[in-house]
Amino acid sequence: MTRPMLKAVWMMTFAVPGFALAQSEPHYTDPNTYQVEVMYPPAAYATGYVMNDRLPWESSYPFVVGGYYTSTDQAAIISEELDATGGILSTEASGPLISINQGNIPEAVRPNVPPVVEHLPSPDSAQVQTPGYNKSYSRTQSFGNNIFGGGYAIDAAVTATDGTLAEAKKVEAYADGKVFGTAFNTQKELVRGRVDIKGQANGPNTSKAVLYAMGQQIWSSNLSARFEPTPIDWSRTFFSASKTFMVGPVPITVKASLAGGVKLKVLGEINPTLARLTAEPGGFSNATASASVNIIVASFGVEGGLTLINAKMPTLGQLDWPLCTINWQLSSKLNLNTLSGTLSLFAKIKFLFFSKKWSVTIARWNGLTYDWTLLGVNGTKDLGICTSTDNAGPPLLTASAN
Repeated sequence: MTRPMLKAVWMMTFAVPGFALAQSEPHYTDPNTYQVEVMYPPAAYATGYVMNDRLPWESSYPFVVGGYYTSTDQAAIISEELDATGGILSTEASGPLISINQGNIPEAVRPNVPPVVEHLPSPDSAQVQTPGYNKSYSRTQSFGNNIFGGGYAIDAAVTATDGTLAEAKKVEAYADGKVFGTAFNTQKELVRGRVDIKGQANGPNTSKAVLYAMGQQIWSSNLSARFEPTPIDWSRTFFSASKTFMVGPVPITVKASLAGGVKLKVLGEINPTLARLTAEPGGFSNATASASVNIIVASFGVEGGLTLINAKMPTLGQLDWPLCTINWQLSSKLNLNTLSGTLSLFAKIKFLFFSKKWSVTIARWNGLTYDWTLLGVNGTKDLGICTSTDNAGPPLLTASAN
């Protein structure tokens, strides 16, 4: 009998310069085993269980561990195995090999995500009357499914708030961008960039930019006047997740590690009458995979690599309130590459005088590329405060709202 050989094969298809290998990453486990075919239900074996030369074949010939079979018997058994499995026969150094392609799991190619959620700036006539004037925009979009996926979210606004006896008028703007990724039923916010600015007479006229990774703040900067800090472009490990798949009769546990980069570029100006902000948050993540089993088979592994998402979201918000009118502008663009690559699993078992190899694809995406202008709007609001002839002082912004 050929001595059983345990072999793990895994491939990493991308590398990031400066990637911190020692960086710890949170790990999540999907406890549900994925059943690829009805004939191979989820199964668990004792650690070290030897499957080679012990697992019965599908042929009608009786299977006897360590049994002797004539060349005629062997040919007949292999023929029946080919008929039963639809496999392809080839020859390798150890003998005949039947390769069985289990195809793609449905989630390998089929997206299943919520529809796009987008909120455009409301017209002046629809704004609730308050002592302020606001224009905002948001959009959230997802790709892929619960096995592998990605997405982004954009949120931006400009706001003018009328003054009171106690506080001077102020102009504000913010931009918020997020990139998230999914692996094996675990979705996490990978990157978030947020910038808030405020201008006010006799006020702070400051702003702040903050960058997050996996929900934890990793960078921040206070900004004032004209600002353009050094852009952030750092490598980062995000998280890993594992899930078990039945590849033929073999339970293979796949660990997907998500790693990539975090990015943030900010510039603008702030003073008592002007809030101008351009923010470009972004991030990217690739999934690399490794495989493991707790039993002894001829060989097993995972091959390929997957780009989950690479997104940049340049967003501009500007509000200029010199005296009588408000001039505003909101724009947002999207540069996106997502879901590109393939991940396949295989398992091979020896059956006395031949071997069977099963393979299944758990991700097969051709890639999506978008270079969109999501929004590009601007306007002017006449506040009507320069035509007042009484002594009551300038009215609130809502006094002349359309």
